Amino acid sequence: MNTETRTNDLLDLTRVLLLVQGAILIATTIESLVFAGAFSGSVGLVPLMNGASALIVLVARARLRPERSRIRRLVYIVEGLIVAGFAIDTTLTLVLARSAMPVVAIFSQFVLPVSVIGLLRRIGRTSAMPAQDVVAMEVAA
Repeated sequence: MNTETRTNDLLDLTRVLLLVQGAILIATTIESLVFAGAFSGSVGLVPLMNGASALIVLVARARLRPERSRIRRLVYIVEGLIVAGFAIDTTLTLVLARSAMPVVAIFSQFVLPVSVIGLLRRIGRTSAMPAQDVVAMEVAA
């Protein structure tokens, strides 16, 4: 099995997911800026964190390579913060509103980050594996 092709496929899929997540984070940043300006009169921590997360995710998407462990660690931190925020939002929703989170929030704040983390772990494992020599077998005629 050619691990280089598999790693490239995983990288491409991860880049697509990071692009989708970056777009969602940009939309969330714009939304939180509008609501922060309209209701509280000042820009708070939420738009700042969303904007920083969007920037990190999009820069990481552009610089993602199998051998760059720092970029992967940075994405792990951002994805972990997104999942932690989802856990807090879910707890508050269940306790205060006694309802479940919307499906879109579950996908964008839980499923997407967990998928990116899983793909980055697989990329890290396949890039850490030593290259195997592929020996072609001759067919006797």
